[in-house]
Amino acid sequence: MMATVSETSLPDHDIVDATLADEVPTAEDVTPRRRMGFLKAAPAWLISTLFHIGVILILGLVTFADPVKIVNVLSASSTGEEGPEIEEFQIEQIDPGEMVEMDEFAEPVELTEALDTTETLQVDVAMEMPSMPMEMSELTSDMAPVAQTLQTLSSVTMPAMDSRSVDMKKKLLREYGGSAASEAAVTEALKWLALHQAPNGGWTFQHNLVCNGQCGNPGEPKRAEAVNAATAMALLPFLGAGQTHYAGEFKNVVRGGLLFLIANGKQGTVRGLPVLDLSESSGNGMYSHGLAAIVLSEAYAMTEDPALAVPTQQAINYIVTAQCEDGGWRYRPRDASGGDTSVVGWQVMALKSAHMGHLIVPPQTIYGSTIFLDKVQSDGGSMYGYQTKSTRVRPACTAAGLLCRMYLGWDKNHPGLQKGVEKLIDIGVRKDNIYYDYYAAQVLRHVGGPEWDKFNTELRDWLVETQSQSGGSKGSWYFPQAANHTGPKEGGRLAATSFATMILEVYYRHMPLYAEQEDEDAFPL
Repeated sequence: MMATVSETSLPDHDIVDATLADEVPTAEDVTPRRRMGFLKAAPAWLISTLFHIGVILILGLVTFADPVKIVNVLSASSTGEEGPEIEEFQIEQIDPGEMVEMDEFAEPVELTEALDTTETLQVDVAMEMPSMPMEMSELTSDMAPVAQTLQTLSSVTMPAMDSRSVDMKKKLLREYGGSAASEAAVTEALKWLALHQAPNGGWTFQHNLVCNGQCGNPGEPKRAEAVNAATAMALLPFLGAGQTHYAGEFKNVVRGGLLFLIANGKQGTVRGLPVLDLSESSGNGMYSHGLAAIVLSEAYAMTEDPALAVPTQQAINYIVTAQCEDGGWRYRPRDASGGDTSVVGWQVMALKSAHMGHLIVPPQTIYGSTIFLDKVQSDGGSMYGYQTKSTRVRPACTAAGLLCRMYLGWDKNHPGLQKGVEKLIDIGVRKDNIYYDYYAAQVLRHVGGPEWDKFNTELRDWLVETQSQSGGSKGSWYFPQAANHTGPKEGGRLAATSFATMILEVYYRHMPLYAEQEDEDAFPL
C-alpha cells in the first residue's frame, strides 16, 4: 500500500523538516568547502574546460535518460412497522456474487491478524495512489441534466469545512455550547483512536486485537472483517476536529487511514461510470460505502488534495449507481426491496460533503432521495419510518430523516421540520441510543435556541462524565445499557467512541445551516 520515495519521485516540499536549516555544520560538512579552494587557485583555462565538459555531460543525460516518473503524492500539506428501530449494524450477510458486477477491480487489502502494536502508523512521504483515469468533465453531460436546478458546484464560494479551522472552532464552541471539558474529551478520544490503528492504516471493530486486550468491549466477531466501516468511523472524528493528512498532530494517522480505504476499494465501471466500491460483504454493505465516501469527501473538501479527487468522485459515482428505484439506498446496490432511512442518511451526508468539495453530484440523485423521504414520512414530514410510513415516532429514523430534509433544502420555518423538532425535544437525550443522539444533536444544533441549549447541556455533560479515564480504555466510551441496532453492541467500543466524539464536535463539524452567511450554500433541487 505504501511506496517509498524513489530517485525519480518529486520531493514533497511541504514536509521538509524546518529544523534542518538550523543544524550546526559537522566535519563532513566542512570538507567540501576546503576542496573549493582548489577551484579558486586553478587557471581560467582549466575552469573553462571543466565547465564545458560538465555541460556536455548534462546534455547527454537530458537526451538519453529515462523520463522522470511523477508519483501521485497524498501530500502532507424492516420492511414494516414491526422492524427494528434502526438497523445501523444488524445487517444480513451479503453474498459477494449478489453485489453489482464490476467490469474490473483491484484486489482489496485485507486487515492482517498479526496485530501486536499500539503505535500509530508512520507513513512514507511518497505514495502511489491507486486511481482510474477519469476526466471529470466527461461525466457532466451523463450525470447532470440541464433541466434540473441544482446549483453549479463551481459557483459555491464558501470555503469547504471552514468551521473546522482553529479560529472558527473557537468561535462556534462559544456560540453553540461547547466547553473546555468537551474539547478535552475530544482530544483524549482521538488519542485512543490513534492507538488502535492497525499497522496497515486501517481499524477493526475488534479493536482488542490491536491493543492486545488492554481494553474490552469489542464489536461482534462477525463484524471483524468490516474494516472499511471501522476505518471510516475512526477517521470521521479526526476530520471533524480539523485534522487532515496535510497538518495536525494526527496527520500520519489520517494519511494512513485514507490510503487504506482507497487501496481497499474495488475499482471498476458500473453503467459506464468509473466507480470505487467500498461496500463490504461482511455485514455492512452500503453502510460501509456511505461512511467511507463521507470520509473521502470531507478529506477532499478540507484539503483539495488532487490525489483524492478521482477516488472520491468514483466513490460518489458508486452511490449514484447504487440508488434504488424508490430513490433510497439499502444494503445492496439497487435493492429490489427499496431503501431504508438509516442507509439513506449516510449516503445523503456523503453527497452533501461531495457537493461542498465541488464534486459532481447529479441532481436526479438528490431528487430521488427526496422521493424516498416522501415515501417514509408521516404527519406532514415530522416523523419518518424505516422503509414505510410510521404511525408512531421512531426516534433514530425521525432524527435522520429530519437532518436529510434540512440538507436537502427545507427552510427552518417548514411546518414539518418545526413539528419534528418538537418531537425530538419531547424524546430528549436517550442514554440507551447513541445513534439517535448523534442525529438529534445535529438537527437541534442547526435549529438552535433554548431547546438546543437544554438538550446540549444534558448530552454534553453526560458524555464528558462517562468517558473512560483509566487503563487502556482511557479516552473511549462504551454504553452497556445500549439497545440493539444502535451501534455499541454491534460495533463495540470503537463505534461508541466514534459516535460520542462526533457528538462533542457537533458545534463545529459543519457551519450552522440557518446562519445568515449560509443562505447561498443550500443543497437545493
